[in-house]
Amino acid sequence: MEFGYKGKIAKLIQGAFWCKGISPNAFDEKYTKDTQNAVNKLRNDAGLKSGSMTVILMGALFDMSAFTIIGDGTDGVRGMQQYLNNHFLNYFGDDIGLVPTDGIYDRNTNTALIYALQSSEGMSPSTANGVYGPGTIARTPTVNQGATGLIVRIIQYGLLVNDFMFNRDVDDKFDSSIANSIIKFRKFMNLPPFTSTADLTVIKGLLTSNGNTNRDSDTADTATQLNSSDVSLLKRYGFSIIGRYLTGSVGAGSKKRDKNLTTDELETIKNGGMSVFPIYQDGGDDISYFKYNQGFKDALTASKTAKQLGFPKGTTIYFAVDTDIQSGDIDGTIKQYFEGISDAMSYYNIGVYGTRNVSTHMISSGLAKYCFVSDMSSGYSGNLGYPMSKNWSFDQFTEYSLSHLDIDQVASSGKDHGEKEFSTSGLTSPLNAVRFLLDNSSIQFNQPILEFDEAWINVKVSASETVQHVNSSGIFSIKNGKISSDFTGWFSKEYGLSASISGVVFDQLMKTMFLDKINNGQLTIQASLTSDGKVGVSATFNVFELRDKNISGSFAVNFDMTIKPFNIPTSILGSAVEVSEKVLQYFSSHKKEVATGLMESIVPLSGAVKEVSNMSVSLI
Repeated sequence: MEFGYKGKIAKLIQGAFWCKGISPNAFDEKYTKDTQNAVNKLRNDAGLKSGSMTVILMGALFDMSAFTIIGDGTDGVRGMQQYLNNHFLNYFGDDIGLVPTDGIYDRNTNTALIYALQSSEGMSPSTANGVYGPGTIARTPTVNQGATGLIVRIIQYGLLVNDFMFNRDVDDKFDSSIANSIIKFRKFMNLPPFTSTADLTVIKGLLTSNGNTNRDSDTADTATQLNSSDVSLLKRYGFSIIGRYLTGSVGAGSKKRDKNLTTDELETIKNGGMSVFPIYQDGGDDISYFKYNQGFKDALTASKTAKQLGFPKGTTIYFAVDTDIQSGDIDGTIKQYFEGISDAMSYYNIGVYGTRNVSTHMISSGLAKYCFVSDMSSGYSGNLGYPMSKNWSFDQFTEYSLSHLDIDQVASSGKDHGEKEFSTSGLTSPLNAVRFLLDNSSIQFNQPILEFDEAWINVKVSASETVQHVNSSGIFSIKNGKISSDFTGWFSKEYGLSASISGVVFDQLMKTMFLDKINNGQLTIQASLTSDGKVGVSATFNVFELRDKNISGSFAVNFDMTIKPFNIPTSILGSAVEVSEKVLQYFSSHKKEVATGLMESIVPLSGAVKEVSNMSVSLI
């Protein structure tokens, strides 16, 4: 289509230009000089010379492609995109269309870059396909310092998008700065030998997530429960680290088999001279799985299992995100899932198994220490166009069978060497832990520890091996014997109380006789007001880790209290502080077996009664 055309298509084109932010100075059915100027503007933004409207250009005009920098886009990547459009559109135009020049390295840009590599290798446009397959692998050259030409430019583009292009613009010269960048890339990705040579391992490693799948490594993972023959086989092939699953099974029906680690297997692996890193995956292959409560639950299960197997404190457990999560969905799913994990686990380090994008997000959010990257899934959007996370520990890049043993081959960075020593000595059961916490050897789970019933107040205290999986505003972390400081502000805002009343509650909670024994846990608070004026208060201490005991699982101490404000004896009414003290005195004189320390965590809530006008609105 050219200048002088008249018809409805011209009007559609003009409308599309307005939507693209390019002015054609009209919205009619005439392809005028102004319309052609708009066409030239789009072509130039895309890296093309001025010219006519084409089918490929029209496709880019009518879709959501951007041809100016957006978001986190960079000038360097935009320059690469314009170069690719200008020089190789005849290779990839019919496949992926015009590459957006938005400065974002995405799937289409990556594909176009591989087309450019295939062109440099001598493939014709009809042979090239944008896939780094066997033909491209066979033609990949070995390039050294001093070389020039298109292949050098492609290597530089690969360094650029992997964040290894330092203090220079892209050109076609392999100089000392490029040599140094390649050495740094090799060391970062653990691709020996650590020389400046750009061979298949380097070039494919720059352009695809899985890299050279025939390279050597010292790590593997498997869903098979290993025996001594399996361990010997792995050692014979040069593997010294193995990733194994803490729980679960694989397959279905008659092919279903357990994949979980056992203590006997750990002993076999240890005796065979290998180390182990633990993986947790009992789901995680669909986006709907990833919620806060699920992460909380999975962390408790993983931590409990790892302790029972004898993994030492500080071991990194890798929680699996075994699906391709789009970037815009991460905060609403994966991040919430890992927040649940973080709230429930402190004895072990948190790792993430997932795409490069997911891994980088979790590490930058402070929700994971290391990542086990699923680079084998080279077609995942979360791997295409994303550099490797700086805190990667393991890199899964291919799968195959060693004799009968199915494995994933994995590279290691040296940040996590796995574990070789395992011990369950000194583990305390949750029941013995709660007995220690409350200094009461007769406690049984799900049995009353305390029941107290008076005309104006009813109190019940119990313990459970099941903790509450709650993500709400009424949940507060306990770290090193202290409740998070945001409790007071939340309490005042949630229930309309003064800071003084909330301060009293917080101070009394901090005096709870067992609080300083908790190294990691949670306090959940819920309150309600019934139509007949009764105030219900429920508080639960979820305990994940004690300071002086290594517990094999988690447990909860539950307080349930009902206050009947109209029945409170006048002898104990007074200020909030006085109420707290007098109620404790009242319990001491009327029910000696009431543990004062336990009551201090709940009873002060009744002090709010004095602040409730006519005792008719919510107190707490």
